[in-house]
Amino acid sequence: MEVGNLTMLLDLDFSDNNFDGSLSSEIGNFTMLRVLSISYNKFQGAIPSEIGYLQNLQFINIGNNGFAGSVPFEIFNISTLQTMGMVLNNLTGHLPSNVGIFLPNLHTLTLGGNELSGTIPNSISNASQLILLGLSQNSFSGLIPKTLGNLRLLQTLNLEKNNLTVEYLELESFFADLSNCIYLRTLALGTNQLDGILPSSIGNLSIFLQDFLLYDCNIKGNIPIEIGNLSRLAFLELSKNDLIGPIPIAIGKLHMLQFLGLGSNRLKGHIPPSVCHLGSLAELSLFENELSGDIPTCINNLTSLKGVYLGFNQLTSTFPLSLWSLIDLLEVDVSSNSLSGPISTEIGNMKVLRTLNLSRNCLSGEIPMTIGGLNSLVYLSLASNQLEGSIPTTFGKLVSLELLDLSNNNLSGEIPMSLEALLYLKYLNVSFNKLSGEIPTRGPFVHFSAASFMSNNALCGVARLQVPPCQSGAPRPKHARRAGGILKYLIPIMGLTILVILYLVFVLKKCQQHNSKFLAEEDTSPLAIWRRISHQEVLRATEGFNANNLLGEGTFGSVYKGLLLDGKIVAIKVLKLRVEGAFKSFNIECEVLSNIRHRNLVKIISACSDIDFKAIVLEYLPNGSLEMWLYSDNHCLNILQRLNIMIDVAKALEYLHVGYSIPIVHSDLKPSNVLLDEDMVGHVVDFGMSKLLSDGASLAKTMTLATIGYIAPEYGSEGIVSTSGDVYSFGILILETFIRKKPTDDMFTGEMSLKCLVQDSLARSVLEVVDTNLLKNENDYAAIENCLSSTMALALHCCADSPQQRIGIEDVSTALDKIKSKFLKDIGGG
Repeated sequence: MEVGNLTMLLDLDFSDNNFDGSLSSEIGNFTMLRVLSISYNKFQGAIPSEIGYLQNLQFINIGNNGFAGSVPFEIFNISTLQTMGMVLNNLTGHLPSNVGIFLPNLHTLTLGGNELSGTIPNSISNASQLILLGLSQNSFSGLIPKTLGNLRLLQTLNLEKNNLTVEYLELESFFADLSNCIYLRTLALGTNQLDGILPSSIGNLSIFLQDFLLYDCNIKGNIPIEIGNLSRLAFLELSKNDLIGPIPIAIGKLHMLQFLGLGSNRLKGHIPPSVCHLGSLAELSLFENELSGDIPTCINNLTSLKGVYLGFNQLTSTFPLSLWSLIDLLEVDVSSNSLSGPISTEIGNMKVLRTLNLSRNCLSGEIPMTIGGLNSLVYLSLASNQLEGSIPTTFGKLVSLELLDLSNNNLSGEIPMSLEALLYLKYLNVSFNKLSGEIPTRGPFVHFSAASFMSNNALCGVARLQVPPCQSGAPRPKHARRAGGILKYLIPIMGLTILVILYLVFVLKKCQQHNSKFLAEEDTSPLAIWRRISHQEVLRATEGFNANNLLGEGTFGSVYKGLLLDGKIVAIKVLKLRVEGAFKSFNIECEVLSNIRHRNLVKIISACSDIDFKAIVLEYLPNGSLEMWLYSDNHCLNILQRLNIMIDVAKALEYLHVGYSIPIVHSDLKPSNVLLDEDMVGHVVDFGMSKLLSDGASLAKTMTLATIGYIAPEYGSEGIVSTSGDVYSFGILILETFIRKKPTDDMFTGEMSLKCLVQDSLARSVLEVVDTNLLKNENDYAAIENCLSSTMALALHCCADSPQQRIGIEDVSTALDKIKSKFLKDIGGG
């Protein structure tokens, strides 16, 4: 039967598939159709105008495809329409001048992420039932209709990233009109040309307003004190404007605020202590202003704070000790100020801190040894200060460090050999110090050049670093020893005397000169590793979500290979926002990945979080998934490779369960969630179903269904998840990896299961059931059988039916290491 003949069809839902081609004009034959949902496919071509025949249509969603051309005007005449979604296509053209007039029932209109142009017609306000209007990321121009204020039921207005403006000097009345939208929760106007003074009438906006985004709009003037009236604000983003004057004390009234973004303006004065009243604040972003004075000591009241960005201001006084009590901070950037004093030993409490930029200040004293406690740190810059003493050997404990900049200080002594252990270190700069001794040569130092060590007159080492060769074993002359002994006592005395006389006279002047010098210089340091990425960058990186770049599909998202502007190849997970639970999955995955750091866990690079688009940018692992290697005819893993990958997964789980400050349950461990890098090292991915257990808790409940076959029995109807449940899933994963059969294979029916198959075989010979590819080396049969028997027995301990009978992940990891060592010994390889 031809689909086009189904004239009585009511609902047509082809969403979340890989359908391609064009949408047939025969769609117009479905005259009784109420729902048309074909989003998240690969359809191309024009939208057929015959859709206009569907006069009973209530819901249409064709978003996340490749449709091109204009939106047929006929669609805007379907009076029964309630929802129209066409986001993330390649649509062009204008909106009809009568848009809204014939849509009395429309409550959702989303056309974001296209190439639509022209003006937004005033007639759109005739769609009086509108609750959500999303036209972001297009090329709309002209005036924003003042008549939008007539949409009394409107809850979300998103016009971000267009070329829209308002009438000259009319911002006051524009916001006054919008105050008629009494249910408004999200107002997003960022990256437009509003070009005016931020008026006091913003204080009359809806009492329900939660998200207020006016970044990059050429807004001028002071921030009105009336901003304090918006008591339910959670997200305030006014960065990249031309705001002046002080930060109003009234900001402190926004007790529900989670993000405060005032960066890249010309704000002056002190940071008001009232900011410390924002108990829910997660990010404080005031960078690139003209703020002066102290960082408020009460900042330790902001116990929810994750990011502090105060760089490029004129802040003075000593660095507040209270900041180091915020042990959940992830990022701190106070660079390019005039902060003074020592770095507190309390810094060692910041166990989850990943970015610390204190560069271009007037910090003095020694770098505390406790800095080695920052075991999650990725980016550390202490450059251009007045630090002295030696480089702590404890830097060798910063195992996740990728960037270390200690240049332009007064550091002395040797470069610690412990830095050779920093395997992820990609950038090092210790230039312009007083360092001496041999430059380390192993580990990351193999890749560093002379630029990392310039102007340290007493360093020695290999020729490529442009330093003199080290003189091994040369004794010091007698008179030099005697002179050294005298100097040992004289230098501290002379130094103390000079400090007492000159400190008060010169230190302030020196700070000012020091900062002006380095502010004028070009910043040659790499960009901060953690940065936000725009939707346009994601589109560009994936070539418009080209099917050739698709790496895989999951419950909540599609993963694409992408190429960033800096040439870095990445994996980009694009969320399917219409799938129930997708928003929660995105938030969980971002929270987990932003807090953890381990060699065998995928690394997050960036994220994009717009109202109608969310994506996570991850490191790209070129060798694909364990599932691909197990079941592809073109790939084969030997026994040692499989064992190594299982050890990698065990190490990752060990970190999640006991190595982080609170236990993290992955909840969806399976072969497709284990990816392999260029060295065939395993990395656990996909934390969209993870659970962070509260302190002292051993289990939690979830409403999200994990993958059948890998779920622990106690999961049941109540959805109980625990670290023990992860161990069960890992046991099944081990069995599948060596047997090469899925737990859902057709052969497993009735009482027979993957577990039973292995249990029965252990009584005879496990070689009867394992992947035959593992038995090709006839000379090592005994060693292979011993290894596989031990591994299968361990796996069965992991997936015991009772959680109390399962082995702990730390013991699993140890046991796998022992099995590998014995196997290597048995075959003569270890």
